[in-house]
Amino acid sequence: MPLAEAKDIDIGVSSDADIVVRAPVADLTILVKNLVDNAIRYTPHGGRVDLSTGMRDGQPWLRVEDSGPGIAPEERARVFDPFYRVLGSDADGSGLGLSIAGTIGARIGARIELDDAKPHGVIATVIFSASTVKQRISANAC
Repeated sequence: MPLAEAKDIDIGVSSDADIVVRAPVADLTILVKNLVDNAIRYTPHGGRVDLSTGMRDGQPWLRVEDSGPGIAPEERARVFDPFYRVLGSDADGSGLGLSIAGTIGARIGARIELDDAKPHGVIATVIFSASTVKQRISANAC
């Protein structure tokens, strides 16, 4: 939150539905923290980062959407590689945040999809497998 405040980034939280997943709390915390931290780092001053949760086809999802520069479709798979950074970015970081999030997602039975936000930015959606449904995650707790 200090970085978001320093950059005057508006953080929004909403929920279509509280979701329930079975996963270690530490894993969920690190996964969400890395996605949110990444969104804040790449969102310019005065931008917006929104967190939301919901269900689709019996699968819970958690979404982090930012108003940053976005990630080109041809680079989306690479950003999950350790130490990979999109060229031209002036954001500080090691290139490990999305790699760690992807590794945790795979370990707990979730996948992370990256899409374009409108008019610009990235939407990172964590889609949990139906087998992980158990522990409640509320968008209000994010």
